Amino acid sequence: MKKQKGQAVGSQGMTRRDVLRLGATVAAGAAVGPFVVTPGHGQTFNWKRFSGKELFLLLYKHPWVDEMVKHIPEFESLSGMKVRYEVLPEVQGRQKFTVEMTAGSGGIDAWHASMHVEKRRAWKSGWFQPLNAFLEDKSLTAPDYDWADVTPGAIAAVTQSDKTISALPTFVDPFVLFYRKDLYQQKGWSAPKTMAEMEDQAAKLHNPPNMYGFVARGLKNANATPWAYVIYAMGGDYLTKDGKSAIGTPEWVKSMEWYSGMLKRFAPPGAVNFNWYECSSAFMQGQVGIYYDGVNFANQFEDPAKSKIAGKVAYAAMPAGPAGRFTPTFTNAMAVSAQSRNKEAAYLYIMWSTNKQNCIRELLSGVGVGRASTWSDPEVKAKPKMPADWYEAYLASLKIGKAGLPEIIDVTQYRDIIGVAIQKAIEGGNSAQLVAQAHKEFQELLDKTEK
Repeated sequence: MKKQKGQAVGSQGMTRRDVLRLGATVAAGAAVGPFVVTPGHGQTFNWKRFSGKELFLLLYKHPWVDEMVKHIPEFESLSGMKVRYEVLPEVQGRQKFTVEMTAGSGGIDAWHASMHVEKRRAWKSGWFQPLNAFLEDKSLTAPDYDWADVTPGAIAAVTQSDKTISALPTFVDPFVLFYRKDLYQQKGWSAPKTMAEMEDQAAKLHNPPNMYGFVARGLKNANATPWAYVIYAMGGDYLTKDGKSAIGTPEWVKSMEWYSGMLKRFAPPGAVNFNWYECSSAFMQGQVGIYYDGVNFANQFEDPAKSKIAGKVAYAAMPAGPAGRFTPTFTNAMAVSAQSRNKEAAYLYIMWSTNKQNCIRELLSGVGVGRASTWSDPEVKAKPKMPADWYEAYLASLKIGKAGLPEIIDVTQYRDIIGVAIQKAIEGGNSAQLVAQAHKEFQELLDKTEK
């Protein structure tokens, strides 16, 4: 794209005014942190303090990782360190991480943690190296790192109940709405503002087998993440104030009826077994009108080599429910292993990898980040990869985001419990009975693991 910054860049582009406005919006919500720095100190920061050391990183397959590993040679040149790494699918990587940490091998210096799964579990196990002191140490944290630039939701995701900071955010993944803007334009519609309006639009778009009105994940465990949107929008929550299960409420029953009803009535056949891959594939093949999932899936929608609907997708923040407008968010972060023999050197790497320049690189590649300033950076304004409404939806979602899964030790078991209930509801089970059973099993899980 060779347009001058300030001009729109075709249907994929974003005007300078758009990005300035968006950057100002998110900057207004940026966290005010205790770590104050001045640019003048940057000239004396010693990047080669640990020259000669070797680090090993365990990374989970992820769009942020795909971009960041390209720049590891730059860090090696800057620091004089050698960086080895392994990239594994998330489930396999988490299994390897658990084995290594349980054995106490000390072989992992840093890893790309899924905070929505590992936050409480790794913290209770003592596997996170607390980073508060490192962030305050001017010899370890570059003066232009600017912790205050990280958005509040991202900071909350990496901060434990005892106020220790366990990791540095890399990617905040809010769920957003994807819909066929060509079909909406034909009908004179705008993005749905409420769940009821989305349901009505799905019904009117639904014309099988040529077009299905709606799709979202139905598969056990995988369905727990989009489910979070419905729970929050209906006014439900995971835990009571005293840490008990909050599942057994009327809001959960209403949520079960709505979500299972949307999939039963408007989704393609077999959606009860759809994970994100099947949902995205059906959407990209032009078979579905409305879909919602993590914002990071949008890159492929705009790729003509993969998608039949490239240039025909619109993006919006999730519609409001009876309780208001919310969206689930899922945060990944780089963490230092408490067992590392090179803790400070490993911190230097994770600090560098999450700095402003690398966040700009990620955003330029179409990977959203949890820093405020990057959205109005001149490079981003000049070379936006995604359509303007993708940026708008992302930033609006950061403002209304809530943690997408309960912050408990055994998140995976919770996902299995509610995932089975959702699948059974889609298959025709009684919502009230399924919610009651899930409530019982979830409380038993909390009694067992949260002592």
